[in-house]
Amino acid sequence: MRHIIEKAEEVLEEFGGRNIFETAENSGANVWRRTLGGLKGFYICENGCRYIVINDELDRVTAAVVCAHELGHDMLHRELSVGGIRENTLFLSSDKTEREANLFAACVLISDETLLEEMSYCSGIDALAANLGFPREIVMYKLETMNYKGYKFNIGDIRNNFLK
Repeated sequence: MRHIIEKAEEVLEEFGGRNIFETAENSGANVWRRTLGGLKGFYICENGCRYIVINDELDRVTAAVVCAHELGHDMLHRELSVGGIRENTLFLSSDKTEREANLFAACVLISDETLLEEMSYCSGIDALAANLGFPREIVMYKLETMNYKGYKFNIGDIRNNFLK
């Protein structure tokens, strides 16, 4: 987990802020919106060129989550991208690379400070997710990273079929 958190912090410091599309582009990845049918997005690295392709039918928040997730693959799993990492669903925590990309996405999308500030106003994860403007699963992954840092949040199980 430590390497995921450190890589997310490094990416944010070196390549941008909380606008994930700009951050991904600043890192050298090409971010494209395309019609993909039921596919939410994919990451591929071919001949040294890195591509994050996002379904152009996704809403702004879902597209941002997909972009952050695919940037996680770019930063953590580039060597696995031969032929592309293609996904119809996100948040499949049973797959190690998917879980790592989700944790990375949570770290780049939600700062520790923002999470802690919003928690002072919210009584549960659903309210917290609504205030942050992200799906509850991404918030739960963020809480998991916070627990790794020493916090003691009760997060329960993360749904595996999110964004199906």
